[in-house]
Amino acid sequence: MTTTGDFLPGEDNQGLEQVGPTYPTAFGVELTPKVQAIGLAVLGLLGAFALYNFVVQPVREQKTALEAEVAQKQAQVDQQRASLQDRAALQAQLNTALEQRVGIYSLLGDQQTIDTLLLDINQQIQNSNAAIADVLRADPARLDNAQLAALGLNREQIQRARTTFPGDTQLQRQLYTSELLRFNPSPPVILADGPAELNGKLERYTVDVSMQALFPQTLSIMRNIERLEPLIVIRDLQQSIAPPPEGATEEQLLGISRLLLTDFTLEVLVPVGDPTVPPTPPPPAPAEGEAPVEGEAPPPEGG
Repeated sequence: MTTTGDFLPGEDNQGLEQVGPTYPTAFGVELTPKVQAIGLAVLGLLGAFALYNFVVQPVREQKTALEAEVAQKQAQVDQQRASLQDRAALQAQLNTALEQRVGIYSLLGDQQTIDTLLLDINQQIQNSNAAIADVLRADPARLDNAQLAALGLNREQIQRARTTFPGDTQLQRQLYTSELLRFNPSPPVILADGPAELNGKLERYTVDVSMQALFPQTLSIMRNIERLEPLIVIRDLQQSIAPPPEGATEEQLLGISRLLLTDFTLEVLVPVGDPTVPPTPPPPAPAEGEAPVEGEAPPPEGG
């Protein structure tokens, strides 16, 4: 027996063949696999953009800012290191300049120089008188010619003095005795007529000096003054024959070495400030067209 009805195509079977798979829909769009793949790709791109924009980009900007800050700090450190090196070099130059300044100022005088100058000159005069006194007390026959020549004497002059003034040993000594007649220091004056770099920085002490001595003793005293440690300037030097001592006449002194009367002025320059303290730098010159700072002198016309 055959059955054919169950397998014959019919309307129901045709409907079954026409029904396909169903997919969910969203916002009226059927979410097929292709649409889902596109959507996932879009979501992935949006997620990557959001991740880059909200996570990676801020970190990258922060990294760039930190690198710039590190570079700026390193530049500041390098600048400070260079500044410290420059400062050390400038300090070394300043120390060298101050040492030179102290060395130069040591050639000048100070208040102690003025106080001891009188003692120095008196000491030289006393030493000269002691040598001459020894010669006058000694026997002329036993005197050394070189010793007499150094004192500006000879045997004939000593014998003539003893013959002209016999028995008056005091007058004989006065004929050859050196003496400081005047030593008058003046109040110090601020230097204002010297070089512009020194005006106002030095004090000038002047001492009016007058003395009498034989020519060799005068020359020796003047040389010893020049050899003193501070710089001393001798000005207005004048010399003349000293008047005869009391009890002697010009005629009696003929053929006898005469004392010279020497007048001169000593100048001693003394620094005003401490040479170990750097001087105050001058104010900067105003820019062109800018008014000078109050209290400063205007620049010279045409300067």
